[in-house]
Amino acid sequence: MKLVSGSGDAIHPESFSIATLVYARLRRVTGRVIDVKYLVQDQVYAQYVIELATSTQDLELNQHAMRLQALMGIGEKIQHVVLQEIPQQEDVIEPEITEEEIYKAQVSHHYIGALR
Repeated sequence: MKLVSGSGDAIHPESFSIATLVYARLRRVTGRVIDVKYLVQDQVYAQYVIELATSTQDLELNQHAMRLQALMGIGEKIQHVVLQEIPQQEDVIEPEITEEEIYKAQVSHHYIGALR
């Protein structure tokens, strides 16, 4: 198959079309939205989406995910990226919001005269 070059990056047309099928079915089944162009370009993201698709236990979505995995050559060779834990800040003091401030914020949106 021929590689299609859109904006400088080469994209395999069959993997792109299968990724759009995964996008449509995943959105219908789970409500999740994915980035198809990024999926075709980044194998780590593709592996994440494939795992997400197979975890839904939807037959059609599993078939598309397996075809995409075979086309992109993704196997168990991609290791999961370990995210660093963000230290929690315990001494965060949030400002007190008074009822008067809340009222002033709401009133300005209620009246047309406030727009002048």
